[in-house]
Amino acid sequence: MSQSIVRQLVVKDLMIMRNFVMLYWLGGFLSVAFVVLASGEVASTIGSILFIAAMAGAGVHALFQTIVEEKIKMNLPFIMSLPVTVREYTSAKLIANLLIFGSVWLTLSAASFVVFVGDDGMPVGSMPFLSIVLVGILAAYTVMLTITVVTASQGYAIFATVLGNLGLQALLWYIADLYPVRSFIGGNEAVWNTTVVSILCIFIAAIVGMLVLAVVLQFRKKDFI
Repeated sequence: MSQSIVRQLVVKDLMIMRNFVMLYWLGGFLSVAFVVLASGEVASTIGSILFIAAMAGAGVHALFQTIVEEKIKMNLPFIMSLPVTVREYTSAKLIANLLIFGSVWLTLSAASFVVFVGDDGMPVGSMPFLSIVLVGILAAYTVMLTITVVTASQGYAIFATVLGNLGLQALLWYIADLYPVRSFIGGNEAVWNTTVVSILCIFIAAIVGMLVLAVVLQFRKKDFI
């Protein structure tokens, strides 16, 4: 595998998305600022929704911009006519999209713990569930990333987005209702019990598993026709 080719393809996608990433970063930090300036339960709810929307939007936008549109606009055949293999192309797409979403996810996740949890925000006991939500968002994103990379189809990409969004919401509702989770959400101490740790481990295993699946399925392909 030519690292030079992979690097050039990654840089190309990062350059395409750089302005949009800044906008999603701005949206995320503005939602955090909104929670700080407009204190109260309603403000926290609105800020949290805008915060998650900014985070998710960065990932979905990158998937459509760097993978789906590349095929729709017939840029993919041109790229594959260059001295680049399926493995190099796949590696570049995975690396670029993980960097784009990962940078937004990581920075906004760190900001969420500073702002949303504490005296003026949610109780400290909500920290484990907030961790589950954030890691769950990353897990849902890897599902969307895998389906989009493997199919490069607009229809399947939309299906993956709906599946990831609704599936995560339903799963989080179920998790929030589990007694070992809900009994500590409103407390003054973060309790990392076996249920919370197990859920986080399952999400992390799902993230690794989906990325491995994407690599295995793509590396078996000879071309994209």
